[in-house]
Amino acid sequence: MSATPAASLCRYSPALGTAAVAVLWGTSGVLVRDSTLSAVAITFGRAAVGAAALWLWEAVTPRGRGRASIRSYGKSQVRSLLWSGALLAVHWLTFVMALQRAPIGTVLLGIYLAPLAIAGLAHRTLQERVTRRQATSLALALVGSVFVLQPGQTGGLDGLTLIAVSALAYAGSTLASKKALSTVPTIQVAAGQLAIAAVLLMPWLAIRPTLPSRVDLVVVTSLGLVYSALALLAYLAFLKRLPVTTAGILLYLEPVSALVSGWIFLGEQPVPLTWLGACLVIAAGIMASKDSTSNTEQQQAS
Repeated sequence: MSATPAASLCRYSPALGTAAVAVLWGTSGVLVRDSTLSAVAITFGRAAVGAAALWLWEAVTPRGRGRASIRSYGKSQVRSLLWSGALLAVHWLTFVMALQRAPIGTVLLGIYLAPLAIAGLAHRTLQERVTRRQATSLALALVGSVFVLQPGQTGGLDGLTLIAVSALAYAGSTLASKKALSTVPTIQVAAGQLAIAAVLLMPWLAIRPTLPSRVDLVVVTSLGLVYSALALLAYLAFLKRLPVTTAGILLYLEPVSALVSGWIFLGEQPVPLTWLGACLVIAAGIMASKDSTSNTEQQQAS
């Protein structure tokens, strides 16, 4: 008997959910344009607000109050959680610093080489096998991203180094998150990551303290609650059910979303080659989603 539409949707939901999170994250640039805060201040604010919101939710809900503390889990998972938060902070910080030295297209393209590192390390760190379809869709997404981002100069050796560090930190944070999720509840992983990132970014904020305006507070609060707390929580919940390589491929939709949101809300005019790249990235995401679904069906059959 063929699967019902509801069952099919359920099987697709982790991939579709990850794609939706990537699309949401891609629109953050429109919101950030309204703020006069530095990139470090915005990043710290969203991490701090997001962490506070998730920890508060854990404190007031019966299920959260009855949940074991992070320290009660295995040392390996706790260590993975700490690494995921620390690497997330490194990724965000070097990403901001790279943007100060190189064009955004170059930086984003460099960061989105991270799924290649994820695919290469998935078998060694998580014993996940990269399928032929995943490899094909990864290559397709990479080519599409080149067309979308239109990279320019690298900003010299400093810029190239920062881009490489940011991409590797992003890949490491994703892999560490996946390992932590094997034992630690999703909401604790999300809250822990944001809290660790906020603590590590705090010294950078202290170097150049700024007084936020009312608009800045609205922007930071929105980023913290929607783009950090809720979106990160959703992404980690989907990552728990997806191969890390598939999740990495679907995140290529983030720069495509940034392209479309800039066109709609900021009046930016992409060239035809950019739209071709966007179509290639979307096609890669569909391929990755189908591969994830077929793997799920094989697991259920066995």
